[in-house]
Amino acid sequence: MAADLERTKTGLVGLDKLIGGGIPKGNLVVMSGDPGSGKTCLCLQFLYEGATKFNENGVFISLEEDVEELEKFSTLFDWDFKELIAKKKIKIVNVELYDFDKLLTTIEDTVSSINAERLVIDPGVVFRLYFKTELEARKRILGLGKMLKRMNVTTVITNELSMERAKSLYGLEEYVADGVILLYHTKLENRFVRSIGILKMRGTKISEKLHPLEISKEGVKVLSEQELFEEI
Repeated sequence: MAADLERTKTGLVGLDKLIGGGIPKGNLVVMSGDPGSGKTCLCLQFLYEGATKFNENGVFISLEEDVEELEKFSTLFDWDFKELIAKKKIKIVNVELYDFDKLLTTIEDTVSSINAERLVIDPGVVFRLYFKTELEARKRILGLGKMLKRMNVTTVITNELSMERAKSLYGLEEYVADGVILLYHTKLENRFVRSIGILKMRGTKISEKLHPLEISKEGVKVLSEQELFEEI
């Protein structure tokens, strides 16, 4: 079954090796990570690789950082986001109002405006500010998941890890998401190391190991042939 799925290649060769060649097209993935683990970098690279290598337009919905800050962040790497934005290959939109209906409308309108096939929503933990009760949150988050499925856009929503425990996105990870990717930034003796693990990916045979992750001017590199603690 997994071999028959059409996949959205992330463009990160090591990561694609860990998930059967890419994220199944139209699926929703939650990416949870510690501060400094590389979530924003990986998400921007997911959009950049899509636009430059696979001719797939992408949208970044920021619930926290403004557009200028994200563009400035992208200049730390060998990525020309300004050109891609000018060509309408990528759109970065900052949503400041905590109105969930307006957020949904913004997502739909922005994705439609450039026929995007890739979508990033960052950070998902801000969803907590949109709702007064957990019951309301769960209903609306389920609605978001259904809307994204209907749009057939491959989506990554980021989440926070704190003390190796994820802050719940009201069941999004357990019941709505097709995949969950975990990023860690761990102190190991006298240094910090980054790693990545695949908790689940629907329709895909996944690695059950943690693998080292490196960040350089070229972006994120997943060392899929290595295990995090194999030399320790």
